[in-house]
Amino acid sequence: MKIILLAGGVSNEREVSLTSGKAVLEALQRLGHEVQAIDPATGKSLLGSDGRFITSGASDSTQEVVVTKANSPALAKVLSSSRFEDVDVVFVALHGGAGENGAIQCLLELAGKAYTGSDMTASAVAMDKAITKRLFASAKIPTPDWELYRFVSSDIDNRLVEDIRRRFSFPIIVKPNDSGSTIGLSKVDNEAGLLSALRMAAKESYNVLIEKYIPGRELTVAVLDDQALPVVEIKAVSGLYDYEAKYTRGKSEYIVPADVEPEISKSIQDAAVRAYDIIGAAGLVRVDFIMADSGEFYCLEVNTIPGLTSLSLAPMAAQAVGIGFDKLISRIVTSAISRSGSDPPKAGRNPTSLSG
Repeated sequence: MKIILLAGGVSNEREVSLTSGKAVLEALQRLGHEVQAIDPATGKSLLGSDGRFITSGASDSTQEVVVTKANSPALAKVLSSSRFEDVDVVFVALHGGAGENGAIQCLLELAGKAYTGSDMTASAVAMDKAITKRLFASAKIPTPDWELYRFVSSDIDNRLVEDIRRRFSFPIIVKPNDSGSTIGLSKVDNEAGLLSALRMAAKESYNVLIEKYIPGRELTVAVLDDQALPVVEIKAVSGLYDYEAKYTRGKSEYIVPADVEPEISKSIQDAAVRAYDIIGAAGLVRVDFIMADSGEFYCLEVNTIPGLTSLSLAPMAAQAVGIGFDKLISRIVTSAISRSGSDPPKAGRNPTSLSG
């Protein structure tokens, strides 16, 4: 198949996206597909003159693509041009921002291109943590108590600070409502740390979510085409699974499958699938949980474009049931083609079974 890979972008998760993009490109090439890699932020190919993926630094590629911004209609025009008219599918490896909030998905739909992952609506819903929590409540999926606060600027209103103090007991979690990779997230243990945490979150979004802190075990479930993969447990060295713990080797330990009672594990997987369904997700998604010492678990959020790096959780879970990285990428592509109503994908030189 002819595939366009989108990676990089303009969000603060750009570097993670580039790392995912490199891994995806290499897998697609091993599967025998013809792949072009494009960075919507620069309008350039992500392939160097030697054909290798460029993860950082200046590109030596001469292949210019007319794209100005990640959310620009120019992307739709490029994808619908004669140059790309025979593209079978667009693989979206963008994290955060316009790559994950539905904007890119909208452009791809306007261009009439099959693409991987969830559609515009599901992407937008999942990016807004407050909306997903309301949906969790409607589906009786437990989630920590929360409140959304909207700031008109990065100058925090003292009245809002007082309201948070009255509404919540410490410790609490402060995080941007529409950001990913735990960027801007803080655990606040007392009143003294509240203002600085709010300011840090407000740098990412003026919509800030305050959430009751639930001490317990960090768990996550990847869902692939409505089927839950094994529960993964994350043990962060620092005790908080923040950006550094996610993407720095040695900062977290991963247990796959998690050492959880089978009945509880099954309940968490069922809740992950319900969360997947209620937002209308598609392809590969990751659903994050916290489990208290009592065994009660709480759904935190849904990530519609989970990382595909060497430290990423979804590939770990897939590997645990015999779905290697290349097979996982193949399934994601096949899912996109199937949803688009296009003809079945053409076999590459290394076709893979869709069974786990």
